[in-house]
This record gives sequence, structure tokens and C-alpha cells, in this order.
Amino acid sequence: MPINLNLEPQSNIGQVLLRWNFMEFKQIHRPRAWWITAGIITGVLVIYSVFTGNFLFALIILIIAILLINEFRRSPRRLECQITNNGLAVGKKFWRYNEIENYWIAYHPPEVTNLYFSPKNPLDPRVPVHISNINPLRVRKLLNKYLEEDLSREDVPTSEALTRLLKLQ
Repeated sequence: MPINLNLEPQSNIGQVLLRWNFMEFKQIHRPRAWWITAGIITGVLVIYSVFTGNFLFALIILIIAILLINEFRRSPRRLECQITNNGLAVGKKFWRYNEIENYWIAYHPPEVTNLYFSPKNPLDPRVPVHISNINPLRVRKLLNKYLEEDLSREDVPTSEALTRLLKLQ
């Protein structure tokens, strides 16, 4: 479980070896046709669930729609990534190296320049970090001292590619 840096002093993260800032996500412009299509799909699902008497499904669809609209309106935050001799700090979270199983770099500029960390805990999500202004060879050389690189992965995860394709984030 990552440590919340709001609760503990930052002095526990160790000596900072590499530090950079990045935007949490890229702000995506969704054309009017995207919003109309999303509205039609949502409406069809709600109408179908009402006709079949599945009101809970209708409620779930409406809640998801409201949450997604709220998330789409949110501006990305500027986060700081710090690679230290004790672990990895991203934003206000800190993972010790013994909590991370491996990492990989998906570097296909200009579209994809990401660094991914896989936590050992299967309930924790993978940690994506944007590295557009950092030399990936320098990051790799530094991380190889502490973590195993997953050389079988060199692209973005399928879920992230699908999310980009559908313009969900």
C-alpha cells in the first residue's frame, strides 16, 4: 500500500535521484458528435432498463454518466515524480521499491512517452508516469539498480489504448 505523504514527513522518502513534473492526463477535446453519441447510448440503456423493469441498472447508468461528466470537466493536475534511493514518489503517494513488482517504458514519441510501475499488491492500480521531457535511458539506468524491467511490455496497456480511442481520458 503506498504511503500518503500528507500523513508522513517527506524526509522518509530518501535521497532524490531524479525529479520531474508532468500533467496528470492530457486534456481531450470531445466534439459535439461524441457528446451526442454518448447521450444516445446512455438514453438507450436507461430506456431499455426501465422497460425490462431493471430500475437499479437505470440508476447505475445515470450515476456513471454523472460521474463521467464531472470527471471530464476536471482539469489535470501538475504532479511531481521523484525517483529516490528508497522508492518512487508520484504526487502525494510514495511506494517503496519492495512494494513494486516491476516497471516498463512505453516510448513512442510524440504520442506515447510513459513509464509504468506494477505494484506487487494486485488490488493496487498500475502507476503511469508521463516522461516526455526526460531521457528514458537515464530513467531506465537509474531504475534498473532497484527494480526489474518487464522487457515483454513496450506498449501502453490495452485498457489505456481503448480509453484513448474512445476519448474517455
